[in-house]
Amino acid sequence: MTSTPDLVVPRIFAAIDDRRFDELPAFYTVDVRADTAVGRIHGRDELVAVQRAIHEPVAALQHLVTGVIVAPREDDADVRANIVATFCDDRHRPTLEGGSVWRGRLRRRGDDWQVCEFSLDLVWSRGEMPADWGVGS
Repeated sequence: MTSTPDLVVPRIFAAIDDRRFDELPAFYTVDVRADTAVGRIHGRDELVAVQRAIHEPVAALQHLVTGVIVAPREDDADVRANIVATFCDDRHRPTLEGGSVWRGRLRRRGDDWQVCEFSLDLVWSRGEMPADWGVGS
């Protein structure tokens, strides 16, 4: 997968929304570090497992990625993006919505860029994440 730094974050959330969880490891370094609403996560395997646990049980979801700003250097780049997430029940009614700021660093690996660290900082939310969604129970 050849990528540019401005497309990495939108591609991650497109893979999550499309339930292509097996593609997620390609977006992260083995030693990725993440600060998220569910806590600090270390390592690609743990991060992908948490992303799957949170998103796979949701009947319908959509992440809107906007305002992607990239500050590239030779072999790494800082990225900022706005993420609006909507989690829906099986009748496509929103049960949890939220807006966050994604801030992270990417590393170049040949023609690809991978996330090596990021934070997802919640700005606003409405609704509740059901306990049976695999996180927070």
